Amino acid sequence: MLLLLTTTISSRLRYIADLLFTEMYGIPVDFTQSVERYTRYDGPKIAYLKEYPGDGLFIEPSGLLFEHAVFPHEITLCANGDVPYFFPSGRRETGFPFDILAASFYLVSRYEEHLPGQCDKYGRFPAAASLAARGGFLERPVINIWMQELVKRLRKTWPGLATRQPPYGYISTIDVDHAYAFLHRPLFRTLGGIGRSLSHGHPGEVFSRLATLAGLSRDPYDTYQYIRAIHNTLGIGVTWFILFADYGGDDNNIPVGGRGMKNLVEILGDGGDHLGIHPSLSSNKHLSRLKREKEGLEELTGRPVTSSRQHFLKFTFPETFHRLELAGITDEFSMGYASHPGFRAGIANPFRFYDLSRNEPCPLRIHPVQVMDITFRDYLKLDPEESFSRIQEVIRQVRAVNGQFVSLWHNESLSEAGRWKQWRWVFEQMVTYAIP
Repeated sequence: MLLLLTTTISSRLRYIADLLFTEMYGIPVDFTQSVERYTRYDGPKIAYLKEYPGDGLFIEPSGLLFEHAVFPHEITLCANGDVPYFFPSGRRETGFPFDILAASFYLVSRYEEHLPGQCDKYGRFPAAASLAARGGFLERPVINIWMQELVKRLRKTWPGLATRQPPYGYISTIDVDHAYAFLHRPLFRTLGGIGRSLSHGHPGEVFSRLATLAGLSRDPYDTYQYIRAIHNTLGIGVTWFILFADYGGDDNNIPVGGRGMKNLVEILGDGGDHLGIHPSLSSNKHLSRLKREKEGLEELTGRPVTSSRQHFLKFTFPETFHRLELAGITDEFSMGYASHPGFRAGIANPFRFYDLSRNEPCPLRIHPVQVMDITFRDYLKLDPEESFSRIQEVIRQVRAVNGQFVSLWHNESLSEAGRWKQWRWVFEQMVTYAIP
């Protein structure tokens, strides 16, 4: 057991100590405000105080974990070799060089996203505005790297310290925003699609649509057998997130009450894969719509739906997460940026959502996603080889810290049609490289 001495045993402190030590390393933590008890204890211990008591590992608190609201903090970025950190200590000669507990909490709670700031055209917090991007560490799981050094120091003083890290893992996820390109679309949308193709000078799209509707060719977005075959060959499963919405605009999947959606859900569910909800953009403002989408998918699957990923990776703190909890979601997979790969929360492990508005942890579990197909093709404008090289480096970073790698792909990006030619190669290379 690790004993942590502090003046105030706050909810924030308990949460981050439990995540860093118990969840990540299997080290149980106890807290005390008694210097006498701390001094008598001969096991691993940390003094989280302004003054070093002369015993154990010393971490000088920045104050963030003892606050009860969200305030702007002046962040000073420092570095130890090539490892960045912040909330530096004024007592580096006697202890850890920075407040690792507060810095880790700042990142995993997404503290900066609770402060007033800029948004992109979808109302999302932009990657470029993040501390990680500005500090040049967005593509490194700095919390995991920091903890490796902290545990190393603890073991140096207490060689018998037992740790138990979860092994490296991989979750391959597929978003189904558009189940089919041409099939199972209402007549008015089919006619509208034909009109748009003709007006844009793409008669080939018209022929492709008509051939698909006539049963002469496979719908280009019908890549489900291919995706499952790749995963079956490698002995891993797939997690599918289905947009169960047909409102139009950006929430425009095939009709949710139609035969096409029912057949698709049966096909995906019968394979033993995990099915989650892909809440629509409009559900961000309407809990009733979120519940209706989730319950509709549950009715087709015949089992509870407890996982989600937000459409367009759009969420706001803390409102989106409050709604997800009220809807019965237990595991959330939206913690990533659309425009950049990497570690939005600075960590390569799942973690419980911390509600800063209530100043308490919640049962909802966040699974960070590190890479997405659209990021490389549409935002960064990279070719397939360049994209896979970037993906490889992210996977190496996750593997080096025994983290959980989560990839996000779309059924339509594996169509080998239009702008997605050669992207099956990227997908196959990524999945093969990522398997444990």
